[in-house]
Amino acid sequence: MNLAELNQQNKKAETTVFNTAVFSANAWMTLLAPLVIGVLASKLYAREDFSGVEISFFFMALSIHISFASIIFVASNRKSTSLAFDEIHNENKIFKAEVIPRAKMLYEVSRTQQAVIYLMTLELDAVCDEIKLRSAELTLPERIKRWESGLDRILSHLVDHRTQLFGYSPDALYNFALYLFDDESGELVINWRSHDNRLKVSNRRWKPGFGHVGLAFIQGEAKICMDITRSSEISNAALAGSDDRKYRSFISVPIKDAYKLMDGERPLGVLVFTSNETAQFSWERDKLFTLTMAKILSLYIERHITSLMEAKP
Repeated sequence: MNLAELNQQNKKAETTVFNTAVFSANAWMTLLAPLVIGVLASKLYAREDFSGVEISFFFMALSIHISFASIIFVASNRKSTSLAFDEIHNENKIFKAEVIPRAKMLYEVSRTQQAVIYLMTLELDAVCDEIKLRSAELTLPERIKRWESGLDRILSHLVDHRTQLFGYSPDALYNFALYLFDDESGELVINWRSHDNRLKVSNRRWKPGFGHVGLAFIQGEAKICMDITRSSEISNAALAGSDDRKYRSFISVPIKDAYKLMDGERPLGVLVFTSNETAQFSWERDKLFTLTMAKILSLYIERHITSLMEAKP
Protein backbone atom coordinates (compact mmCIF):
# COMPACT_ATOMS: atom_id res chain seq x y z
CA MET A 1 0.00 0.00 0.00
CA ASN A 2 1.50 3.35 -1.04
CA LEU A 3 1.48 6.64 0.84
CA ALA A 4 -1.45 8.03 -1.15
CA GLU A 5 -3.67 5.06 -0.21
CA LEU A 6 -2.59 5.24 3.44
CA ASN A 7 -3.32 8.95 3.47
CA GLN A 8 -6.77 8.29 1.99
CA GLN A 9 -7.54 5.87 4.82
CA ASN A 10 -6.19 8.34 7.37
CA LYS A 11 -8.32 11.07 5.83
CA LYS A 12 -11.47 8.97 6.22
CA ALA A 13 -10.67 8.14 9.87
CA GLU A 14 -9.76 11.75 10.59
CA THR A 15 -12.97 12.98 8.98
CA THR A 16 -15.11 10.51 10.95
CA VAL A 17 -13.52 11.40 14.31
CA PHE A 18 -13.57 15.12 13.64
CA ASN A 19 -17.17 15.17 12.36
CA THR A 20 -18.30 13.19 15.40
CA ALA A 21 -16.57 15.64 17.75
CA VAL A 22 -18.03 18.67 15.96
CA PHE A 23 -21.53 17.14 15.92
CA SER A 24 -21.32 16.40 19.64
CA ALA A 25 -20.10 19.93 20.37
CA ASN A 26 -22.93 21.49 18.32
CA ALA A 27 -25.50 19.20 19.97
CA TRP A 28 -24.27 20.24 23.40
CA MET A 29 -24.23 23.94 22.54
CA THR A 30 -27.68 23.99 20.97
CA LEU A 31 -29.60 21.42 23.05
CA LEU A 32 -28.02 20.45 26.38
CA ALA A 33 -26.14 23.58 27.38
CA PRO A 34 -29.29 25.79 27.36
CA LEU A 35 -31.04 23.25 29.65
CA VAL A 36 -28.14 23.21 32.11
CA ILE A 37 -27.99 27.00 32.06
CA GLY A 38 -31.76 27.13 32.66
CA VAL A 39 -31.51 24.83 35.69
CA LEU A 40 -28.60 26.85 37.06
CA ALA A 41 -30.49 30.12 36.56
CA SER A 42 -33.62 28.81 38.28
CA LYS A 43 -31.60 27.69 41.28
CA LEU A 44 -29.91 31.07 41.49
CA TYR A 45 -33.16 33.02 41.27
CA ALA A 46 -34.83 30.72 43.86
CA ARG A 47 -31.92 31.40 46.15
CA GLU A 48 -31.72 27.75 47.05
CA ASP A 49 -28.58 26.15 48.35
CA PHE A 50 -26.66 23.84 45.96
CA SER A 51 -26.07 20.32 47.08
CA GLY A 52 -22.71 18.66 46.63
CA VAL A 53 -24.06 16.61 43.73
CA GLU A 54 -25.42 19.73 42.01
CA ILE A 55 -22.13 21.57 42.45
CA SER A 56 -20.23 18.62 40.95
CA PHE A 57 -22.77 18.42 38.12
CA PHE A 58 -22.46 22.11 37.25
CA PHE A 59 -18.63 21.99 37.33
CA MET A 60 -18.71 18.92 35.09
CA ALA A 61 -21.10 20.71 32.74
CA LEU A 62 -18.78 23.75 32.71
CA SER A 63 -15.80 21.54 31.85
CA ILE A 64 -17.74 19.87 29.04
CA HIS A 65 -18.86 23.26 27.76
CA ILE A 66 -15.30 24.61 27.70
CA SER A 67 -14.08 21.43 25.94
CA PHE A 68 -16.77 21.61 23.26
CA ALA A 69 -16.15 25.36 22.81
CA SER A 70 -12.48 24.54 22.23
CA ILE A 71 -13.44 21.91 19.64
CA ILE A 72 -15.58 24.42 17.75
CA PHE A 73 -12.75 27.00 17.89
CA VAL A 74 -10.22 24.47 16.58
CA ALA A 75 -12.66 23.42 13.85
CA SER A 76 -12.94 26.99 12.63
CA ASN A 77 -9.13 27.27 12.39
CA ARG A 78 -8.35 23.70 11.43
CA LYS A 79 -5.95 22.67 8.67
CA SER A 80 -6.11 18.98 8.00
CA THR A 81 -2.79 17.14 7.87
CA SER A 82 -4.35 14.87 5.26
CA LEU A 83 -5.23 17.84 3.09
CA ALA A 84 -1.74 19.23 3.60
CA PHE A 85 -0.33 15.86 2.55
CA ASP A 86 -2.51 15.95 -0.58
CA GLU A 87 -1.12 19.36 -1.48
CA ILE A 88 2.47 18.21 -0.98
CA HIS A 89 1.78 14.96 -2.84
CA ASN A 90 0.32 16.85 -5.82
CA GLU A 91 3.27 19.23 -5.85
CA ASN A 92 5.65 16.26 -5.80
CA LYS A 93 3.79 14.71 -8.73
CA ILE A 94 4.23 17.92 -10.71
CA PHE A 95 7.91 18.05 -9.79
CA LYS A 96 8.37 14.43 -10.78
CA ALA A 97 6.41 14.68 -14.03
CA GLU A 98 7.48 18.14 -15.23
CA VAL A 99 10.01 20.11 -13.21
CA ILE A 100 12.65 17.43 -12.59
CA PRO A 101 12.66 16.07 -16.18
CA ARG A 102 12.92 19.62 -17.53
CA ALA A 103 15.74 20.48 -15.13
CA LYS A 104 17.53 17.26 -16.09
CA MET A 105 17.10 18.05 -19.78
CA LEU A 106 18.43 21.59 -19.37
CA TYR A 107 21.39 20.26 -17.41
CA GLU A 108 22.24 17.73 -20.12
CA VAL A 109 21.86 20.38 -22.84
CA SER A 110 24.06 22.78 -20.88
CA ARG A 111 26.76 20.13 -20.59
CA THR A 112 26.60 19.46 -24.32
CA GLN A 113 26.72 23.18 -25.12
CA GLN A 114 29.83 23.62 -22.97
CA ALA A 115 31.50 20.63 -24.63
CA VAL A 116 30.67 21.85 -28.14
CA ILE A 117 31.91 25.38 -27.42
CA TYR A 118 35.10 23.95 -25.96
CA LEU A 119 35.70 21.76 -29.03
CA MET A 120 34.95 24.65 -31.38
CA THR A 121 37.41 26.84 -29.47
CA LEU A 122 40.11 24.18 -29.78
CA GLU A 123 39.48 23.97 -33.53
CA LEU A 124 39.58 27.76 -33.78
CA ASP A 125 42.96 27.88 -32.03
CA ALA A 126 44.34 25.17 -34.31
CA VAL A 127 43.05 26.83 -37.49
CA CYS A 128 44.34 30.26 -36.43
CA ASP A 129 47.77 28.76 -35.78
CA GLU A 130 47.71 27.24 -39.27
CA ILE A 131 46.77 30.62 -40.76
CA LYS A 132 49.81 32.22 -39.10
CA LEU A 133 52.08 29.60 -40.66
CA ARG A 134 50.63 29.86 -44.15
CA SER A 135 52.91 30.74 -46.97
CA ALA A 136 52.31 34.14 -48.52
CA GLU A 137 52.60 32.46 -51.91
CA LEU A 138 49.38 30.44 -51.54
CA THR A 139 46.99 31.03 -54.41
CA LEU A 140 43.53 32.51 -53.84
CA PRO A 141 41.72 29.23 -54.73
CA GLU A 142 43.90 27.40 -52.19
CA ARG A 143 43.14 30.02 -49.52
CA ILE A 144 39.43 29.70 -50.20
CA LYS A 145 39.69 25.92 -49.97
CA ARG A 146 41.42 26.17 -46.60
CA TRP A 147 38.85 28.74 -45.44
CA GLU A 148 36.06 26.28 -46.22
CA SER A 149 37.96 23.45 -44.55
CA GLY A 150 38.38 25.57 -41.41
CA LEU A 151 34.65 26.31 -41.31
CA ASP A 152 33.86 22.60 -41.62
CA ARG A 153 36.22 21.75 -38.80
CA ILE A 154 34.84 24.41 -36.44
CA LEU A 155 31.17 23.81 -37.21
CA SER A 156 31.29 20.03 -37.50
CA HIS A 157 30.81 19.77 -33.72
CA LEU A 158 27.53 21.67 -34.03
CA VAL A 159 26.31 19.24 -36.68
CA ASP A 160 27.44 16.15 -34.78
CA HIS A 161 25.66 17.17 -31.55
CA ARG A 162 22.54 18.79 -33.05
CA THR A 163 20.12 16.30 -31.47
CA GLN A 164 21.47 16.80 -27.95
CA LEU A 165 21.72 20.58 -28.45
CA PHE A 166 18.32 21.35 -29.96
CA GLY A 167 16.26 18.19 -29.45
CA TYR A 168 15.69 17.36 -33.12
CA SER A 169 13.31 14.44 -33.54
CA PRO A 170 13.90 11.75 -36.21
CA ASP A 171 11.30 13.45 -38.44
CA ALA A 172 12.73 16.94 -38.02
CA LEU A 173 14.74 18.44 -40.89
CA TYR A 174 17.69 20.40 -39.57
CA ASN A 175 19.43 23.17 -41.49
CA PHE A 176 22.43 25.23 -40.38
CA ALA A 177 23.89 27.96 -42.60
CA LEU A 178 26.43 30.75 -42.49
CA TYR A 179 25.62 33.80 -44.61
CA LEU A 180 28.25 36.47 -45.26
CA PHE A 181 27.60 39.88 -46.77
CA ASP A 182 28.89 40.31 -50.31
CA ASP A 183 29.85 43.94 -51.06
CA GLU A 184 29.62 43.51 -54.84
CA SER A 185 26.05 42.19 -54.96
CA GLY A 186 24.85 43.81 -51.72
CA GLU A 187 23.38 40.47 -50.66
CA LEU A 188 23.89 37.84 -47.98
CA VAL A 189 25.44 34.77 -49.58
CA ILE A 190 25.82 31.26 -48.13
CA ASN A 191 29.45 30.39 -47.35
CA TRP A 192 28.79 27.19 -45.39
CA ARG A 193 25.81 24.94 -44.97
CA SER A 194 24.88 21.61 -43.40
CA HIS A 195 21.37 20.19 -43.70
CA ASP A 196 19.30 17.03 -43.55
CA ASN A 197 19.74 14.96 -46.70
CA ARG A 198 15.95 14.84 -47.09
CA LEU A 199 15.88 18.61 -47.42
CA LYS A 200 16.09 20.18 -50.88
CA VAL A 201 17.78 23.56 -50.65
CA SER A 202 17.96 26.43 -53.12
CA ASN A 203 20.86 28.34 -51.52
CA ARG A 204 18.97 31.55 -52.18
CA ARG A 205 20.51 34.91 -51.36
CA TRP A 206 18.94 37.48 -49.08
CA LYS A 207 18.98 41.22 -49.33
CA PRO A 208 19.36 43.15 -46.06
CA GLY A 209 15.93 43.57 -44.46
CA PHE A 210 14.30 40.64 -46.26
CA GLY A 211 13.44 37.35 -44.54
CA HIS A 212 14.66 36.40 -41.10
CA VAL A 213 18.25 36.40 -42.38
CA GLY A 214 18.01 39.93 -43.78
CA LEU A 215 16.14 41.22 -40.71
CA ALA A 216 18.76 39.89 -38.30
CA PHE A 217 21.45 41.49 -40.47
CA ILE A 218 19.87 44.93 -40.93
CA GLN A 219 18.74 45.22 -37.30
CA GLY A 220 21.96 43.80 -35.89
CA GLU A 221 20.18 41.59 -33.36
CA ALA A 222 19.37 37.91 -33.02
CA LYS A 223 15.94 36.72 -34.11
CA ILE A 224 14.01 33.68 -32.94
CA CYS A 225 10.70 32.43 -34.29
CA MET A 226 8.62 29.49 -33.04
CA ASP A 227 6.44 29.33 -36.16
CA ILE A 228 7.24 31.46 -39.20
CA THR A 229 3.70 31.10 -40.57
CA ARG A 230 2.39 32.98 -37.54
CA SER A 231 5.12 35.59 -37.39
CA SER A 232 3.96 39.21 -37.30
CA GLU A 233 7.47 40.38 -38.17
CA ILE A 234 8.14 38.27 -41.26
CA SER A 235 5.73 38.44 -44.15
CA ASN A 236 4.57 35.29 -45.92
CA ALA A 237 5.70 37.00 -49.10
CA ALA A 238 9.27 36.40 -47.97
CA LEU A 239 8.68 32.64 -48.14
CA ALA A 240 9.23 31.03 -51.50
CA GLY A 241 7.10 28.05 -52.52
CA SER A 242 7.11 25.43 -49.77
CA ASP A 243 9.68 27.24 -47.61
CA ASP A 244 7.11 27.62 -44.85
CA ARG A 245 6.96 23.80 -44.58
CA LYS A 246 10.74 23.35 -44.64
CA TYR A 247 11.68 26.20 -42.31
CA ARG A 248 8.97 26.55 -39.68
CA SER A 249 11.14 27.69 -36.75
CA PHE A 250 14.52 29.37 -36.68
CA ILE A 251 17.21 31.35 -34.90
CA SER A 252 19.20 33.93 -36.86
CA VAL A 253 22.24 35.43 -35.14
CA PRO A 254 24.24 38.32 -36.69
CA ILE A 255 28.02 37.98 -36.64
CA LYS A 256 29.30 41.30 -35.34
CA ASP A 257 32.18 43.17 -37.00
CA ALA A 258 33.87 43.69 -33.64
CA TYR A 259 37.31 44.23 -35.20
CA LYS A 260 36.02 46.73 -37.79
CA LEU A 261 37.20 44.66 -40.73
CA MET A 262 34.70 46.51 -42.89
CA ASP A 263 33.14 49.62 -41.39
CA GLY A 264 32.12 48.17 -38.02
CA GLU A 265 28.60 49.53 -38.48
CA ARG A 266 27.05 46.40 -39.91
CA PRO A 267 27.49 42.67 -39.21
CA LEU A 268 29.79 40.49 -41.28
CA GLY A 269 26.99 37.99 -41.81
CA VAL A 270 24.35 35.85 -40.14
CA LEU A 271 24.46 32.37 -38.60
CA VAL A 272 21.15 30.55 -39.10
CA PHE A 273 19.54 27.50 -37.44
CA THR A 274 16.23 26.20 -38.81
CA SER A 275 13.81 23.29 -38.46
CA ASN A 276 10.67 22.17 -40.26
CA GLU A 277 9.01 21.67 -36.86
CA THR A 278 7.51 24.44 -34.74
CA ALA A 279 9.04 25.52 -31.42
CA GLN A 280 12.29 23.68 -32.15
CA PHE A 281 14.35 26.35 -30.44
CA SER A 282 14.18 28.08 -27.07
CA TRP A 283 15.69 31.49 -26.38
CA GLU A 284 16.06 30.58 -22.71
CA ARG A 285 18.07 27.49 -23.63
CA ASP A 286 19.85 28.54 -26.84
CA LYS A 287 20.60 32.27 -26.59
CA LEU A 288 24.01 32.18 -24.89
CA PHE A 289 25.14 29.18 -26.93
CA THR A 290 24.27 30.65 -30.33
CA LEU A 291 25.74 34.06 -29.46
CA THR A 292 28.98 32.37 -28.37
CA MET A 293 29.11 30.48 -31.66
CA ALA A 294 28.70 33.72 -33.57
CA LYS A 295 31.60 35.22 -31.60
CA ILE A 296 33.84 32.25 -32.42
CA LEU A 297 33.01 32.64 -36.10
CA SER A 298 33.73 36.37 -35.99
CA LEU A 299 37.21 35.57 -34.65
CA TYR A 300 37.80 33.06 -37.45
CA ILE A 301 36.55 35.46 -40.14
CA GLU A 302 38.78 38.21 -38.76
CA ARG A 303 41.88 35.99 -38.93
CA HIS A 304 41.03 34.83 -42.44
CA ILE A 305 40.40 38.31 -43.85
CA THR A 306 43.47 39.71 -42.11
CA SER A 307 45.61 36.97 -43.68
CA LEU A 308 44.17 37.79 -47.12
CA MET A 309 45.02 41.46 -46.67
CA GLU A 310 48.53 40.63 -45.50
CA ALA A 311 49.09 38.35 -48.52
CA LYS A 312 48.19 41.05 -51.05
CA PRO A 313 51.25 42.54 -52.79
